[in-house]
Amino acid sequence: MVRPQITAGELGKIDVKRLPSGRYRARASSRDDSGALNRLTVTAETEDAARDEVIRQATATATGGSGALSPSSTIAEAVELWLSQILTRAKAGSLAYSTYESYETTARVIIVPRCGGVRLDRLTVGRCDRVLQRILEEETISKARRARAVLSLVCGYAVRDDALERNPVRDVQRLPTSPKKESALTREQIKGIRELMQQWRVTREDGPRPNYRALIDGMDIMLGTSVRIGECLGLRRCDVDITAEPPTLTVNGTIVSNKAQGSHRKDSPKRSRQRRSIALPSLAAAAVRRRLALAEPEPEAFLFPTRTGRSLSVSNYERLLRIFVGDEGANLIELGVDVDEYTTHIYRRTAATLIERAAGITLASRLLGHANEQTTRNSYVVTADQVDPVTAEILDAVLGG
Repeated sequence: MVRPQITAGELGKIDVKRLPSGRYRARASSRDDSGALNRLTVTAETEDAARDEVIRQATATATGGSGALSPSSTIAEAVELWLSQILTRAKAGSLAYSTYESYETTARVIIVPRCGGVRLDRLTVGRCDRVLQRILEEETISKARRARAVLSLVCGYAVRDDALERNPVRDVQRLPTSPKKESALTREQIKGIRELMQQWRVTREDGPRPNYRALIDGMDIMLGTSVRIGECLGLRRCDVDITAEPPTLTVNGTIVSNKAQGSHRKDSPKRSRQRRSIALPSLAAAAVRRRLALAEPEPEAFLFPTRTGRSLSVSNYERLLRIFVGDEGANLIELGVDVDEYTTHIYRRTAATLIERAAGITLASRLLGHANEQTTRNSYVVTADQVDPVTAEILDAVLGG
């Protein structure tokens, strides 16, 4: 009878023999993905070790066989293996550490406590939908949306590992989006805020005065350029040209912070394609000049340095702003400022709204560095209540008066 041929990616029968020395020799044949036949021979101290090494060598030459997951594996087990793969990408530099930490926190805090024990072969579309709807009921919209994204990535990993036939999360019902923030600052509010910052704790007796100058300069730069807070704090002397006409600023880095690397400058904006050069309006140019006067003379010197020369961290700047808002809340409300939405993001939203109303969504999107104008419209531009009166002129011209 003809022995059946070993197919590509398959390992034949393993023959184990004990040698006179007491060690064990294992032999087998395997065929790699190219169809070439490989004769494998290994020796080891025990029979099991010899068999395991033959299997390991055969697995290394082919993509057949089974993955680390199986249909009986649990979501918690899939999460652990998926996270190890994501961490490898972060260490290789193809993924930001902050992204890995965000995924890990969502999986550990939200997903595993609620469905970590569920087996993959019991993970139906309906079950995924019920899990996510419960998270939506018990937590916030943003947490539910993050959980959906991470659970989908985990299931995608299980599909690639042949433990799931398809990704059930793709067919769950859509989750609601968080309400769009609608507040932007007016010229009068900006003037009032600047005056409040200049007088903030000017007579403080229980310690040094907070760094109000950094608050003002950061606000003016962000309002005048629409850069994010991390991009603003990441500015260096070499990134600005105050002698140009008009003065310019190049956005080519941002301050990020994670557990593995701490607070540091990443040599690209949030997205690498968002590198751009921006002409500075007067208020931003004046703020840059003030920061240059305080910065060290080296080209790489930060415009918002700490005492050690490192850049001010995003968390420290935002903490300083929260303290200011807490102290001056009543005065800000009197100015008509929504203190619940007063974060550094309001400066970016204000710049986008002003540019969109004056010159259209395309220029606003380019200023923010967005590839898609819809992103600018959905998340940054505050919709005007008054429709441009030119519509009445157009319809009168067409329809008659």
